[in-house]
Order: sequence, then structure tokens, then C-alpha cells
Amino acid sequence: MRALAVAAGEDAGEAGPADYTPPDTVAAVHALFRRMTVPVRVNGQGPFPFVVDTGANRSVITRELVVQLGLPIGETVTVDGVAGAHAAGTTRASLEVGGRPRAPAPLLVLRQDDIGAAGLLGLDHVDGHAVTLDFQHQVLRVESSRRPAFDPDAVSLPAHRWAGQLILVDASLDGRTVTAFIDTGSDSTIGNLVLKAKAEAQAGERASQFTPILSATGQTIEGEIAQLPRLRLGRVTISTWPVTFADLYTFRLWRLVNRPAILLGADVLSRFDYVCLDFARNAVRVRLPRSRRDRG
Repeated sequence: MRALAVAAGEDAGEAGPADYTPPDTVAAVHALFRRMTVPVRVNGQGPFPFVVDTGANRSVITRELVVQLGLPIGETVTVDGVAGAHAAGTTRASLEVGGRPRAPAPLLVLRQDDIGAAGLLGLDHVDGHAVTLDFQHQVLRVESSRRPAFDPDAVSLPAHRWAGQLILVDASLDGRTVTAFIDTGSDSTIGNLVLKAKAEAQAGERASQFTPILSATGQTIEGEIAQLPRLRLGRVTISTWPVTFADLYTFRLWRLVNRPAILLGADVLSRFDYVCLDFARNAVRVRLPRSRRDRG
């Protein structure tokens, strides 16, 4: 589910696609994150902007859009968010993405203020497809999986499935393996408390800035911001970047309390020109901005 770590900052201006520069503030990441949506038709109406959330198993529609479209709200179910379990209503509707309508299916119903878009496309609607976050052109695409076009500057990151999510096989911090998930529904990267202790030991200082983490369910949990040392993802190294650390309910559900784990959000993903998650091939491909490629 969506996780947004709140911090102060100024709004970012528009970035041109030809000279893409990764955002360097929390505010800039948040502004970019709000633009990265995919148009979705609901029961043939719309389109409406949906966020693709690879950290969510089920898709979500906002209560406001349910009322607008006159959809009935059915049974209440328990939803597992980053801050804990939460009761949510459900409805049924057909979602059409990229001209491909699907049969009516159950959708969770949550508040728009908590989601930040008209809805969320979870794994139930993107599984078997390729999801590309093209930060250079500020476009989000959900397409049929196919052999990717040759890109000499792209890097493949080995991955496999874990609880439906794509987890990077080869990720480490200072030589210690880190369980790294890619969470396109979050604009903030969040590490667990074991990784926090490791990061503090590397940096030689303790985290001191606290921030609330907002869940799509409307719940909050407190996190601490600290500098994450260089994180290696396959053949790519992410330079030091402030990361939020928290004892997320998600980490407990996935039994990742006692080993280093991290959910990679838009703040880290936007370090790349693009990130492609191919759920049919269990593959992740990324391309670094030219300025970083030129530095070798």
C-alpha cells in the first residue's frame, strides 16, 4: 500500500524530458510522483488517473469516485496497510487500461485524500504485464509483456517473486544482503529497523529527524529519517540518500523483522531514466541518466 513520508520543502518545477535530472528534494520527488499516473476507464467512464502500486495485492478505487459513478458498496473486508490492518468497503467494477477492458472484479474502497489519485492499480491488475516508470518523459505505462527492445544502456536486475511482489535478488549494503522490494505506490523509500541500525553504524551517527508515514488506509506510523549509505542493486550503486526507517506492519507480515529489508519508492526509482518491472518474466530493467553513465 501507498506510503508517503511527509517532510517540508518547496514545490519543484517541471523538468524537460530531453534533459532529465533526477529530483534532489523530497518535495520534488512528491511533485513527480503525483504526475506518474495511468489513465483508467471505470465501467467505460473516464479516464481517471490511477497510481500503479506494486506494493498492493488488490486494486483500489476512491469513495469519491464510487459515489460519482453510482457504484454500490458491498461487504467490508480487512486490508493490510503499512501501518496496520484496517477495515475497508468493497465494490465491483470493470477497469480498462490501455484499451483492454477486464471483467468486473472486486475493488477496495478508500478515501481519495489518503490515496492521492482516483485509484490504485494493484498486482491483481498488472500481474503478467510490464510496468514502466519512464521518469525521463514523465510517463507511466502498463503494457503486455514482450521481449524488450535492445537498449545498450539498460541494466537488468535479477529478481524473483515474494508474496506476489518483485524482489531484487542481488542487493546489498556494505556487503550484507538486503531484501529489496520495488514499491511503485510509494514516493518514499522505507527501510526496516535492522537496516536502520546498519545504516547508522556505517554513517557513525543516529537518526534524529522524525516523520509520519501515511498509509493509503488513512493510518499513520512514525518513522525516522537517516542517510542510507551506498546501496548496491546488481551492477548499479545508489549513492547516499535520506531514507525513512520504520517498523512497518508490512515488514512483520512478510517476516522481515530480523534481516535488513527495504521498500524502494519513487525517491530512489527516480534516480533512473526509467524502471521497467516485467511481472510475466520476473525481470527488472533500469537505465541510469546519461550524466551518471558518462561518469562511468
